[in-house]
Amino acid sequence: MNTTCEFQSHRLELETKIDELRRSREELEASRNTYALLYDFAPVGYFTLDRDGVIQSVNLFGVRLLGVERAGLISRRFEQFVADEERFVFDKFIRTVFASQGKETCRLRLLKSDLQPLFVRIEAMATESGEECLAVLVDITERRRAEHALAESEYNLAKAQSMTHVGSWSFDPATGEVNASDELLRILRLSRDDTTHEAFASVVHPEDLENVMDHLRLGIEHGKSYEIEHRLQFADGTSKWVYTIVEPSVNSAGTVVKLYGTTQDITERKQAEVDLRNKTNELQAIFDSISDGITVYDHDGLVQHHNLISPWMFPHQMIPGTSCQPMFHPETPSLPQGCPVERALRGERVETSQVSVREGGKTRYVDITATPIKDALGEKDRALVFFRDVSEKRLQEMHLIQTEKMSAIGVLATGIAHEINNPLTSVAGYAEALQRRFRDEPGLKDDFRLDVFPQYLDVIVRESYRCKGIIDNLLSFGRTSDGAFIAVDINGVLREILELLEHQPSYRQIHVVTSLKEDLPPVLGDPSGLRQVCMNLLINAHQAITDGGTVEVTTDLADDDMVSVQIRDTGCGIPQETIERIWDPFFTTKKVGKGIGLGLALTYNIVKRHGGEISAESRNNEGSRFTVKLPVSR
Repeated sequence: MNTTCEFQSHRLELETKIDELRRSREELEASRNTYALLYDFAPVGYFTLDRDGVIQSVNLFGVRLLGVERAGLISRRFEQFVADEERFVFDKFIRTVFASQGKETCRLRLLKSDLQPLFVRIEAMATESGEECLAVLVDITERRRAEHALAESEYNLAKAQSMTHVGSWSFDPATGEVNASDELLRILRLSRDDTTHEAFASVVHPEDLENVMDHLRLGIEHGKSYEIEHRLQFADGTSKWVYTIVEPSVNSAGTVVKLYGTTQDITERKQAEVDLRNKTNELQAIFDSISDGITVYDHDGLVQHHNLISPWMFPHQMIPGTSCQPMFHPETPSLPQGCPVERALRGERVETSQVSVREGGKTRYVDITATPIKDALGEKDRALVFFRDVSEKRLQEMHLIQTEKMSAIGVLATGIAHEINNPLTSVAGYAEALQRRFRDEPGLKDDFRLDVFPQYLDVIVRESYRCKGIIDNLLSFGRTSDGAFIAVDINGVLREILELLEHQPSYRQIHVVTSLKEDLPPVLGDPSGLRQVCMNLLINAHQAITDGGTVEVTTDLADDDMVSVQIRDTGCGIPQETIERIWDPFFTTKKVGKGIGLGLALTYNIVKRHGGEISAESRNNEGSRFTVKLPVSR
C-alpha cells in the first residue's frame, strides 16, 4: 500500500517536472524565435567569423548589406567583400581582435555585388573559446558621403575665400568667443592661437578703431547689420584696406546671440581706385588744358561732361543734362538729321561750322567736329564734340583779303600816277609857254578879252605842279626799296607823308601841328622803310580821331646818337588791357576794312631792324603818344 502511494506520488512529481520542462522549452523556443527575429531584422549586420576571417553566420541585414544570399556568404572569406586597397587593413584588424580579446573597431570600404561602394564601421570581439569572433557592421555610407560633402564644401569655401581674399568669422557677445577662418587669419596676419577679440582689435588702424568699435556695438546692442571699410595696420608699418559685412543672429527674445561676418581684403581695389583717380585727374587736366571746347553727349543727346573751355564759350548750352537742341537746333525740339550730335550717335564723323552772335554784337565763327564714342556692348554710343573758335582766324583771313585788295589798289594807283604824271607835265609846260608869250608880247594884255588869262595861267601852273608833287610823293612812297641803308632826312620824310595825308577828305577836320627841329642830323636807314613807319603811325593817329582833334608831330635830338620822332593824337586812346598786344601781328581794335593788325607789327620790326626803339603811351579816351628813336648817320 505504502509502495503504491509512493509510486503515485513520484509519478505526479515527474509529470509536474515534465510539464515545467515543456513550458520552459516552449518559452525558450519563443524567446529564441524572438531573439532570432531581433538578430535577423536588427538595423546592423551581425557576423560570426573564424580566425581566418571565414563567415560562419550572418543575419538578414548582413545579407542585404552585402547583396548576396545567406547560403552564398557562409564559408566565404569576408575579405572578398573588402575593397582591394583596404584588405591589408582588414587582415590586421582580425589579428588584433583575436590577439586582444577585447572590442576593436575599424572602418572599411566594401564592395557589394553591384560594385557600388559601401562604407561600414566594424566592431568585433573574440568569443570565450577564442576560435570565433562576433562582428557588428554598421552602414555609414550616407554618413561618409555627408562627411565627404562637408569636407569638400569646406575645402571649396576655403579655396573661394583664398581666391577672393574673403575671410569669415563669428563672435559670441556673451562669452567673447571668436571663430575665424584660415583666410581671415591670413588677412589679419594672426595665428590660430590669436583668435580673440583683443587680437582682432589690435590690428585695426588707430584712426579707424573708434569707428569700427561703434559699428560693432551697433550690431551687438541693436541687432543691426552693417557694412564698413577700414584700414589695418601691422607691426612692420604696412597697412591694408578691408571691407566687412556683419549680420547679427537674434533669438526669440530679440537678443543678439552671435555676430556673423565676412572680411575682404580690398587693398588692391583701393590702390586701383587711387590709380584710377590719379589717371582720371591726369586725363581731366589734359582734357581741360586743350584750348578747344570739348563736350561729351550721352546716347540721349544730353551733355554728360565737358572741359573748362566749353562753358566759357557757351555758358547756357553746356550745363550737364542739357539737350543738344539749344546748341545745334534751338527751333526744333527733336533731333533733326543734320544735327552733328545725332549724326555722331549714328556712327558718322561730322565736320561743320556755325556762326553765332556773341554778347556785345560780335560775330563768332566756330568749327565743329563730332565723333562717335563706341559703347563696349554696342548699346549706348556717345558723341564727342570739339568746338574751335576760329573768329580771329576768320577776321585775319578777311584782313588778308582786304590787304590783297589794298595791295592791288596800290599797284593800280602807282600805275595811274605814272600815266597822270605825263599829261600834267604837258599841261604845266603849255601853261608856262602861254605865260612866256604874254610876257614876250605886251600887246596881248591890251586885249580886254585876255585880261584874266594871266591869272588863269598862274592857277593852272600852280595846281599842275601841286598835283605833280603829290604824284611824285606817291611814287616815292610806293617805290620798291633795295634795302640799302643811307642817310635819310627824317623831317623831309615826315613832310612828304603829311602832304599826302592832308588831301584825304576824312582827315581835313584834324588839326596837324608840327614841331620839326631844324638842322636835325640825318638818320641811317632805308628810306622806304622809314616812310612806312611814319605813314603807319600818322594814319593810326588820324584814324583814332573821329569828331575833330589834333595830331602833333615833333622831332628832336634825343642825345648825340639818337633822333627822336614823337607823334601824339587826341583820339580815343588804347585800353590798358590791350596796349601790350598792339605789336602782335593781326591784332587790331579797328573794324574790318579799317585795318588788318599788321601796321604796328611791321613798324616795330622796321624800327628794330634799324637799331632803334619804339614805345607807346596811351590813356583811354585821352589819346596816345608814340615815340620812335633812330640812330644818327655818321
